[in-house]
Amino acid sequence: MWKFMHRKLGHEHTAQFEAVWEVALDPISDEYVPEEISAHDLFDRWAKRVREKYADGLIPIHWFVNVEGTVKTFEGFPFAFDHLPQYKKEDFLSFFTWPEDARTGEPLNWLTVPVVDKLWHHGRANKGGFIQEATGWKPAILQPHVYLPALERAVHRG
Repeated sequence: MWKFMHRKLGHEHTAQFEAVWEVALDPISDEYVPEEISAHDLFDRWAKRVREKYADGLIPIHWFVNVEGTVKTFEGFPFAFDHLPQYKKEDFLSFFTWPEDARTGEPLNWLTVPVVDKLWHHGRANKGGFIQEATGWKPAILQPHVYLPALERAVHRG
């Protein structure tokens, strides 16, 4: 459990953190449910779109922090690669102080925040979950890109 303060309001909060990843164009899954399309078929549709937009096969990964506790918020992940430098980037630390362990007072090492599993099967339809479901891959914390040919080689066909 982590404690931190809201910078503007001064309220103290305690919460758990998880790192949420979004690979470019993976919101294609918003248009479907697992009962309509398999992870493999959705991966193939997504890969076709990715090849059109990212000719070099290098796909951006965007990072967010999901915070659940006395406050619930979803913010940009601090220190994530900025894929859109033309826009002002705000993240968790724009609004809250650096989290500390609620028991020990040790500051949070952002690289230790657990990365969520995103899946795609009956009963679980996470945005972009078809990628992890089809390949078994999920990014390392703050990984800035993934290479499409590597993902395609990892696809579990069965």
